[in-house]
Amino acid sequence: MSPTSPRRQRNSLEPPRSWWRQFLDFMELSTPEGRGGLALLLVLLVVCFGPLLLLALLDVSGTARKALVALGPVSICLGLAGLVLVCGYRYGDALKWSRGQTWGLAALFLGMGLLGGLGLWFSEG
Repeated sequence: MSPTSPRRQRNSLEPPRSWWRQFLDFMELSTPEGRGGLALLLVLLVVCFGPLLLLALLDVSGTARKALVALGPVSICLGLAGLVLVCGYRYGDALKWSRGQTWGLAALFLGMGLLGGLGLWFSEG
């Protein structure tokens, strides 16, 4: 809540709010922007750590294990590149980033992930 917005007046007839709703209000996740940010975070967690979670849960060997090990840094850096693009396009003016800087940083993360993945692919025996 911004300091200029009026505080909500609670009606005595209104039922008490659940602890979950109070937590969402406290974390500012009850607004559409907050829910969008939470969704972005959950998607990033799944994209970034999905291959590593599969590697931990599945008992695989050979090429499948090699691929999952190599996909670890690729997926993490891919998620970070996506986050840079989203934040760069949404908040680039406030950060004083140009579109070229945003794409350059995203390409840097993607390149680091691909190089890390290739290194793990060839080192995994």
